[in-house]
Amino acid sequence: MAGKRKIFKSSTSVPADIHRVWEFHSKPAALETLSPPDMKVTVGDKHFKVSEGVSLMIWMSPKGAFIRFPWVSLFTDVNEPYTFTDIQTLGPFAHWRHTHSFVASGDMTVIEDQIEYAVPGWFIGDWLIGALVARQLDETFHYRRERLMSHSW
Repeated sequence: MAGKRKIFKSSTSVPADIHRVWEFHSKPAALETLSPPDMKVTVGDKHFKVSEGVSLMIWMSPKGAFIRFPWVSLFTDVNEPYTFTDIQTLGPFAHWRHTHSFVASGDMTVIEDQIEYAVPGWFIGDWLIGALVARQLDETFHYRRERLMSHSW
């Protein structure tokens, strides 16, 4: 059983061409670069590139935890250079669907993230860890915004 599905959204504008932003986000180094260091994110295939129907193994730790767990993402709805979605097929969430969108705006690109997620454990999972997950998403995307703004495009 899963907790209630929730939606998290984030938007960041960067001073770069949409094609450069896509190129950066379509490689595994982006996930490692944009994740807070205490999450200890590592990607299984360093030569991976986002493409339709391809899966990627990721290892990470929940913030402050000593354990690392596997996470497998399946990439769908790939429309270069505008959007792709990763769906968790193995990992800690009962449901995880993260849509990445890129919108050209003059000499800027707007990066929009929408995550639909549910924690395991029905309403008890929501009660026990729902607020923690929401806070970690806020903190993670705050870190990402800072990294994206300081990236040398």
